[in-house]
Amino acid sequence: MTTAIPMVAGGSASGSTILQASGVTMQFGGLRALNDVSFGLSEGEIIGLIGPNGAGKTTLFNCLTGLYAPTSGAVSLRGNPMPQDPARVTEQGVARTFQNIRLFPSMTAAENVMVGRHVRMKQSPLSSLLHGPSFRRSEAEAAERTEKLLAFVGLSQFAGELARNLPYGDQRRLEIARALATDPAVLLLDEPTAGMNAQETEATRQLIFAIRDLGISVVVIEHDTKFIFTLCDRVLVLVQGELLVEGSPDEVRGDPRVVEAYLGAPPDEVDAQIHAAEDEGENHR
Repeated sequence: MTTAIPMVAGGSASGSTILQASGVTMQFGGLRALNDVSFGLSEGEIIGLIGPNGAGKTTLFNCLTGLYAPTSGAVSLRGNPMPQDPARVTEQGVARTFQNIRLFPSMTAAENVMVGRHVRMKQSPLSSLLHGPSFRRSEAEAAERTEKLLAFVGLSQFAGELARNLPYGDQRRLEIARALATDPAVLLLDEPTAGMNAQETEATRQLIFAIRDLGISVVVIEHDTKFIFTLCDRVLVLVQGELLVEGSPDEVRGDPRVVEAYLGAPPDEVDAQIHAAEDEGENHR
């Protein structure tokens, strides 16, 4: 169960493009991991990114967040070039989680979220050194924000628990809380339901809807196509580093090229699976 938190940097959904990838190509020696990938993400939109293993999905995330500088092409946020520095990208309003959880295991859940919050804490070096009034005020505000974010993702009771002691699904949610602590306008989630059971997956779906309702635009990498097709406004399909198909969930799941390249089942069988997932989702609401 999630608890409302104040509106963050995303603002209200307006339909205007907030994140744009234009002709992004990424070459590693003789391997072309991405080839001329272009797409736009609108404010308040949820986009799903699917494709076989090795299709270039995480490489694209790395290009969007400044971990990689594209060999060619460009990424922009609100029309401005994206910095080629992950820390500055975070400051600009883009946060992400990782396929492999990257928490600080020997820190508490609250401390992990506080780490994310520090990108928004502004005080002078002198105030930090002397623990002056502005430092104490900033720390108090960060602690309050952390408390609200833990409540938002349903982890209030684990605030003082070491991250390594949390169940796997809760660690995933904690990583999302830490990303939200940066006040992002865009949130990139890399396989947020990997290893989760059906109940945890449904809770994650509802959490992402709640994040979208804050005005934050979301891009999700996920191998669970039932999850993607019942979550996203649009779906992008990457195959061998190229954007094969882009469209609504209905358009993508029925496209023969997608069925052949990724889903591995006839369209009518895929459709039956999706409808079953939709019915299950309705029963959880």
